[in-house]
Amino acid sequence: MILRNKLKKIIKYIRIELHAMALAFTYPKTPWYVKLLLVLLFLYAASPIDLIPDFIPVLGMIDDIAIISLGLMIASRLIPKHILEECRQKAKDVQGEFSIKGFYSKLFKNKKK
Repeated sequence: MILRNKLKKIIKYIRIELHAMALAFTYPKTPWYVKLLLVLLFLYAASPIDLIPDFIPVLGMIDDIAIISLGLMIASRLIPKHILEECRQKAKDVQGEFSIKGFYSKLFKNKKK
């Protein structure tokens, strides 16, 4: 049970961070080189070309996770702190809207009107 709760917290943190990075990408004052890094990370994640092919058990996925995690860590350090904090706060504020529970509550709330 404890492991499940930790896993939920980690997943929530990752969702917030990814959303914050997406918001930082669209933020007008984010430096161009951070935007370029985020585009390259997205292209790497979407690309079928890998450093270690995915059909090799375990290692094929670990290289993707390591490169993308490292890239996101570098991007978060290159983004000015005030921009990143603002984007993280926006991401935290809208997390309920992106959950299944939030989706259904909005769906049925709009039906009643």
